[in-house]
Amino acid sequence: MIIAVLFIVSALVLYTTAIWSERISRRLKRWMVVVFSSGFICDLAGTSMMFLRAEHKFALSTHVISGYSALLIMLLHLSWAFLAIRKQGRYESYFTRFSLFAWMLWLTAFLSGMPRANF
Repeated sequence: MIIAVLFIVSALVLYTTAIWSERISRRLKRWMVVVFSSGFICDLAGTSMMFLRAEHKFALSTHVISGYSALLIMLLHLSWAFLAIRKQGRYESYFTRFSLFAWMLWLTAFLSGMPRANF
C-alpha cells in the first residue's frame, strides 16, 4: 500500500507542478505536458495498485466515485494538452480554462482518500 500511496503523492506533485506552471506562465509548454503525462502515469499506477489490494473491488463510495471520475477527467485533460501543444490557439485557451477545474476535482478525490489511508 505504501508504494501505491507514493505513486498517488507523486501524481499530486507532478499534476500540481504542471497545472500551476501553465497557469502562472499563461502558456502551455512541452515540458509541462511531459510532467502532466508523468503525473497521469503515477496516478494510474497508484489507483491500479489500490484497486488490486481492495477487499471489495466494486464497492461504491464517495472516494471511489470521485477518484475514478478524476482519473477520467485527467485523461481527457491530458488528451487536450496534446491537442493544445500541436494546434495551440483555441485549444490552448480552453485547456487553460479547464486546468484549474480538473486539478481541483482531482485534489478533492485525493483529499477524500486521506482519512481512508491505512499504512
